[in-house]
Amino acid sequence: MSVRKNFTMPEKVAEDLAYLAKKMDKKQSQVIQELIEEKAAEFEIEKKLEAAEKLSGMFTGMFPEHVDIQWIKANSES
Repeated sequence: MSVRKNFTMPEKVAEDLAYLAKKMDKKQSQVIQELIEEKAAEFEIEKKLEAAEKLSGMFTGMFPEHVDIQWIKANSES
């Protein structure tokens, strides 16, 4: 489904949009759509990275420093 929007922009921006559309051989609306989608994807990546950074410190200190995979394997009952 498509939604129609009307935008007001400075003349220079409109000229740049027309230039980009011509260079990219696309409609101006396609250029705008792609740029918005790219920027939105960048923000989503940043959001996910911030969430991962918050999680990264959650488990610090849960295990003593000497406990690692090898120690667990060596001390597990087989």
